[in-house]
Amino acid sequence: MRNIKQIEILEVLKENLEKGENLGICKIVMEEDQPLSHIKFSKYYEILEIIEKNNCEYTCMIKVSSPPYFSKFLELMDLEIIWQGPIIMNKDYMAFKCIGTTSSLDKVIRLFKLMGNITQISYSDATYNNKNNKILSDLTFKEKEVLLMAIESGYYEYPRKINGTELARKINSSKSTVIEHLRKAENKVMLSAVNKK
Repeated sequence: MRNIKQIEILEVLKENLEKGENLGICKIVMEEDQPLSHIKFSKYYEILEIIEKNNCEYTCMIKVSSPPYFSKFLELMDLEIIWQGPIIMNKDYMAFKCIGTTSSLDKVIRLFKLMGNITQISYSDATYNNKNNKILSDLTFKEKEVLLMAIESGYYEYPRKINGTELARKINSSKSTVIEHLRKAENKVMLSAVNKK
């Protein structure tokens, strides 16, 4: 990152996982008197257009490609992550926010440990705070627990990663009880989502 003070990935516009390419908007902050045109980026990073220039700051549309080995590595990690901008990188650190399941977040930490020292990590439980839409607050504790475990375990994915019997075993309950909790939770969520309650 010679001659670059900082890069902020502001937004990912499009992801193509098959090709390992992302289109996005980023802000590149250059050192004093260093134009962006003097920077030679790797073949995996391409500036498609400079949207705005303000002194040493350039807001650009970029295309970032993952090296083949890195794409394969990410595929093996099977991350279920939502990245939240901005992602900030400079000579001293990288900072980012992401949302995901506990197992996916653990994988992200292991991935970044391979890249360097992690000096600070903070976690917070995801919450949904829309006063007009109390989808999960209508569920009993057990309904919420079973529904969230089903989601995290891949019960609602296609094809399913876990069936009702396996989910019941994981929760340490009978299959009929787990299915009953799921049906009640699904009914409450659907009614709440379409405002029929």
